[in-house]
Amino acid sequence: MFPVKKVIADIINVSITLFKIMIPTLIVVKLLQEIGVVELLNQILSPVMGVLGLPSEMAVVLTTNMLTNPYAGLIVASSLPELSSLSVAQMSVLASFMLFTHSLPVEALISRKAAVRLRATIGLRIGAGFMMGILLHQFCQATGWLSAPAVPNLPEFSTDTSLTGWVISQIKGLIFVQLVIIVLLFFLEFLRIIGVERLIKLMLSPFLKMMRIGDRASTIAVVGVTLGLGFGGGLLIRDVATGTINKKDVFGVLCFINLLHSIFEDTAVVMLLGPSLLVVLAVRTIFAIIMTLIVMMLVARLPDKIWDNHLVNRNIPVSGERADNQI
Repeated sequence: MFPVKKVIADIINVSITLFKIMIPTLIVVKLLQEIGVVELLNQILSPVMGVLGLPSEMAVVLTTNMLTNPYAGLIVASSLPELSSLSVAQMSVLASFMLFTHSLPVEALISRKAAVRLRATIGLRIGAGFMMGILLHQFCQATGWLSAPAVPNLPEFSTDTSLTGWVISQIKGLIFVQLVIIVLLFFLEFLRIIGVERLIKLMLSPFLKMMRIGDRASTIAVVGVTLGLGFGGGLLIRDVATGTINKKDVFGVLCFINLLHSIFEDTAVVMLLGPSLLVVLAVRTIFAIIMTLIVMMLVARLPDKIWDNHLVNRNIPVSGERADNQI
């Protein structure tokens, strides 16, 4: 039987959490626009947007996405006229960068609590976003792949620049986000019921073994990939505190789920921009696996001093000890 009450409770909890972040952020972004900070930010980040093949105006979308979440990023993106001129390739770069770098303050702190240092998490995610974005932009530019105009499926906002017009536009955007949340959470529950999570675990098992991630950490990786970093990170926080997972497994699984998590919800959200599904799902998954493999090979032989000072909490316990999560 479909658990309707559970899904409705999840919708209420997710909506409250998101809107607590989104509403203040949208107000702050508006204030920054009024005093000219957004324009200054665009000028500063213009060269960075250039290497990704994006117009400088997209800088505010990426900044909002990094500080908050993809939903807020979409609302900001919807108000930019430049969005309608982007190609599928550009949208794919934008969506991929958003998927790698969204919600950094919250998700980096979850990783920190699970014993991976903030600088390692943030550096990995922003670095991965730029690496995939640059590679994808160069490949599409050289081959002409995905050069067709993108077709965003976002609500049209009023061009009224008055405060009243802005408020009405933001309310429309928040209603749109609420509808997306409702549809997504019902869809996610359906996927769980038909066993898609088990299929993902089966598919990921060979790659997790290649990364030398243990069985317990592999299970957590699958939870993170399907349900999100909050769920996977929460399990890691518990297991690290009891000393049941060693520091290399902790680091490996958190690298992986920082790069690839909540694949159904996050992918569905950014698809509203009109990118290539092949890129934001399949290519991103392969890139995350390769990136994690490379990172784990590079750090595998580093001395414990570097692990403790730069990668993980030096106080990760051995079995049976408690963790001091100050990182």
